[in-house]
Amino acid sequence: MNVKTDANIHTSVLLEELVSAVTIHHSAKNIIVDCTLGLAWHASQVIQKMNPGDIFIGFDADERNLMLAQERLEALKTKTKIVLIHSNFEHLREELAKHDIHSITGIYYDLGVSSMHFDQAERWFSLRLDGPLDMRFNTRSWKTAADVLNYSEEKDLFQIFKEYGEEPHCRKIAARVITARKQKKFQTTTDLNDFLDSEINSHIKTKTRVFQALRIEVNWELDTLKWSLSQAIELLGSGGNIFVISFHSLEDRITKQTFKRETRDCICSDIICQCWHKKSLKLINKKPILPWAEEQKTNSRSRSAKARHAQKI
Repeated sequence: MNVKTDANIHTSVLLEELVSAVTIHHSAKNIIVDCTLGLAWHASQVIQKMNPGDIFIGFDADERNLMLAQERLEALKTKTKIVLIHSNFEHLREELAKHDIHSITGIYYDLGVSSMHFDQAERWFSLRLDGPLDMRFNTRSWKTAADVLNYSEEKDLFQIFKEYGEEPHCRKIAARVITARKQKKFQTTTDLNDFLDSEINSHIKTKTRVFQALRIEVNWELDTLKWSLSQAIELLGSGGNIFVISFHSLEDRITKQTFKRETRDCICSDIICQCWHKKSLKLINKKPILPWAEEQKTNSRSRSAKARHAQKI
């Protein structure tokens, strides 16, 4: 299927670093998983490293992304088996089991919103474009950003803006949303932008934090990341690599804490250990990997990116 897109202007963040982190063994079958396939920019480079008979698996909750990625990957002349899965990466173990896969040799995540989502007004991922209050990665899911704003209780809105947006004016914004929606329901990006301008007199950073908070709530992003990382570490075979690119502190904190927990041995103080936890990872980079200055200069979306890399032991 041919879908018109501006994908040709996309620039992947930390591309070289991610591709280098994916280790391909020549004496064994490799199974590599891309949890956030997008338009397959990282994937196309990774697949070119792989061997005949290897398996590449790409996950994406967005059907449009999958169609465009399939077009891109079909153009690659490769003997690697390519499997694309329409699913959120929270279902990692379940979806791989459907293909009789219970162990993998590498996995990576490129979190956040793709450039294409930011540039699609009809999906409302960008505060600079007018469009409906949607923000769902998977358009089959039931809850939109408009639903969150129009029907959530004040205390829930307060928590969303506080926890997911880290917004200092979270209490004030939540209270005024309740008042404003009694006069008119929130339906478009412009509705929310105008509300923030008139009621909060907001700075662009406040708008960005509010948009981020709603997007995270709609897609359950932080919970799904926690669940998926735990599954990924269990699925990784010995020596397998996990590489995670994040774009805000909440995602990076979850990744950092998960890796930290899995690099520790049992800390049970009982004489007879009750937790049986043994470290399963070693950090390849103790500090987060940041884009080089040149990449930050040429690709503004890379400026907030951080990557963490660990290996199964």
